[in-house]
Amino acid sequence: MKSYNFAIIGVTGYISSRHLLAIKNLNHNLLVSFDKNDSAGILDKYFPKSFFYNKFSSFKKKFNSLKKIDYTVILTPNYTHLQYIKFALSNGSNVICEKPLVISSNHLRQIEKLEKKYNKKVYTILQLRTLGAVKSLREQIQKSKNYHKIKVNYITPRGHWYQNSWKGDPKKSGGIIFNIGIHLLDVLCFLFGDYTDCFLIKKKKDSVKGKVKFKNAEADFYLSTNKQDLKKYKSKKVVRDFFIGKKKIDLARNFDKAHIDTYKEIIQNKNFGLDSVRNAIKLALDLKR
Repeated sequence: MKSYNFAIIGVTGYISSRHLLAIKNLNHNLLVSFDKNDSAGILDKYFPKSFFYNKFSSFKKKFNSLKKIDYTVILTPNYTHLQYIKFALSNGSNVICEKPLVISSNHLRQIEKLEKKYNKKVYTILQLRTLGAVKSLREQIQKSKNYHKIKVNYITPRGHWYQNSWKGDPKKSGGIIFNIGIHLLDVLCFLFGDYTDCFLIKKKKDSVKGKVKFKNAEADFYLSTNKQDLKKYKSKKVVRDFFIGKKKIDLARNFDKAHIDTYKEIIQNKNFGLDSVRNAIKLALDLKR
């Protein structure tokens, strides 16, 4: 595989280690990174010789002096994605952005125009699509004429910090539907295609319950960051239940290498572009209305 040059914006966040590992594992190069937070010691483990800046003006100067950044990885808060995507595209780089790619249909339209203007591409991390269990299930569904009933429970507790950070602000994060649910909404769209109807049954600051209907399926889902919702699951710290009928699909198996597989899909096959993510973003926006 050809070796590509990378830059990262938002390198000190909790998810950055998965991206750094993927870039390293696939023998690519991280040339430069930026984060307002200067606790970037994680770089020593993966790319100790790469440049790091905590002032964007300095990062931008180095970025442009390097002349050839093939991919800029964006790991910043959701509401900042568009501004950094615009920076990368306008400076000759493709983009790999953590999901949700955007939390606004207007931003999605702007990205489409920017791709055409600068002749570069924007890709999104859709790691659940790379899991063997999900790909196998999709093949079975495409061959089946049955009507499928899905039940999703996704409980991932967060402490008090969560609501007091940008993640707890719906205007900045898109709320729990985007910040937590976009992973599972994307899987549903990947499995069943275009949805025909969707609605919320209950909505709280830290949880939502709703339903999504497709031509050949309907899915009931519950998303929560409330630790109290784990009580009935005994010793579990996180719940990622995905049932099709009575069969449980394992979304945890091989999850540790899912980012690596996602990078392969993007770099080798040019998958996970705007067309891939469009349905899930539209679904999340419709559920929020």
